[in-house]
Amino acid sequence: MKITSLILLAVTCLLTSCIEIKSTVIVSKDGTATIEESVLMGAQLAAMMQVGGAQGDQLKGLTMDKAKAEERAKKLGEGVTVKSYEEVKTPDGKSGVKVIFAVADLAKLKYVPFEPEQEGKPASTAEPMTFALSGSSLTITNPEADKKKGGDAAKPKRSADDIAMMKSQMAMMKPMFAGMHLAVEVKGANGIASSDATYLNDGTISYLDIQFDKLLDNNDAFTGIMESADSGMSMADTAAKFSKVEGLKIEGKKVVKAELK
Repeated sequence: MKITSLILLAVTCLLTSCIEIKSTVIVSKDGTATIEESVLMGAQLAAMMQVGGAQGDQLKGLTMDKAKAEERAKKLGEGVTVKSYEEVKTPDGKSGVKVIFAVADLAKLKYVPFEPEQEGKPASTAEPMTFALSGSSLTITNPEADKKKGGDAAKPKRSADDIAMMKSQMAMMKPMFAGMHLAVEVKGANGIASSDATYLNDGTISYLDIQFDKLLDNNDAFTGIMESADSGMSMADTAAKFSKVEGLKIEGKKVVKAELK
């Protein structure tokens, strides 16, 4: 999932209510797994999506209907099926969808975290994450971690004036990103006893966790991340450079090992 594509979508749509996107792989010691993917939108965004138009159509790319869920199951690997599809509403007024995929054989899973569809944009060419289980020892390989993205050669480097303008707009942008949260994580069905992952908390390995309103409290970090995306830095380089930034977690290791409970 590309950080910059979500940021640009938010700016384009002038988001004034929160959106939460979460993707969790839950691994069992018997070699099976489930994947939970959910998208929740605030009331204003949900209404905008229903109305349609350019902004509404962009928002629809963030959610899966039942047909898209079935298509995604096939892309995730042999034996992956849609276990459940649910339209959800939360007490605080958010609404959206939650899809649970059943993975019959973890070794056959080809996992690329969900990316929003954007009309006119090519499909993701990211190499999938793979999983190997030996007894209770789990190995997760992410080929994208150390891959340079190449950047946009046709896009000029941001000037000092551009950076200064971006920083001056932070206060205006923060309300648009309030409550916006993106998370990609891996869990053990019965917990994780230990792991060499960079971020392990309460049995959850965080591969990507972005709390945009916290991130926007740090002008230098936010503009630095945008510049890094333009330059094509790898996830590993980005993770190292911004490891101390509150509201941002990126797993930069290509191979992560964990011991399941």
